[in-house]
Amino acid sequence: MRFAVSPMWEVGPSFRLLRSGSAHPVHRTWAEQVEPRLAAVGLERGWLAELVPPTGYVPNFLTPAPDRPAPTLPEELARIQAVSGTQVRQDLDRLRHEQGRLGPRALSLYSDPQARLSRVAEEIENYWELALAPYWARIRATLDADIFHRSRQVAEYGAGHLFNDLHPSVSWDDNALRLARRPRSLSRETAGAGLLLIP
Repeated sequence: MRFAVSPMWEVGPSFRLLRSGSAHPVHRTWAEQVEPRLAAVGLERGWLAELVPPTGYVPNFLTPAPDRPAPTLPEELARIQAVSGTQVRQDLDRLRHEQGRLGPRALSLYSDPQARLSRVAEEIENYWELALAPYWARIRATLDADIFHRSRQVAEYGAGHLFNDLHPSVSWDDNALRLARRPRSLSRETAGAGLLLIP
């Protein structure tokens, strides 16, 4: 088991939160500061608006699993731009299935992933600079504190305690990790080596 922080794992949820229009009091000041910045440059209607729906699935290629404890945004954007066209299309097929349709930008990405991924990455970078970079030190401190807390749980009480405290949909018993809403089981062979936890 290992822990990592990821800028891209903050992009999707933060964008979704802004689009919801109902920020929790903890995030309200941030949302009130960021929404006008995004509107001024039209980011609320761009690539992310089509790829990060209000609910449900977000294409996996937007959230590459960190290969080290704290990759930078440029490193993650490079990995996104290197995703195969096949993977992009598979993810967009799932998005279309769950959302009922794809918007015009997502359709153009589907038809020519290699040409469009750089534009997606450029928009993500713009979003980052406006919405997250000014707050990254505080966000990162919170993420690091969560990792410290979770790793301390493992050290003091074992992995079972961590999983049983992580989320109501996750539990550990009888030497098995159970995910409540997973449609099918996930074997150790399918899951790969180890388990990556990202706050």
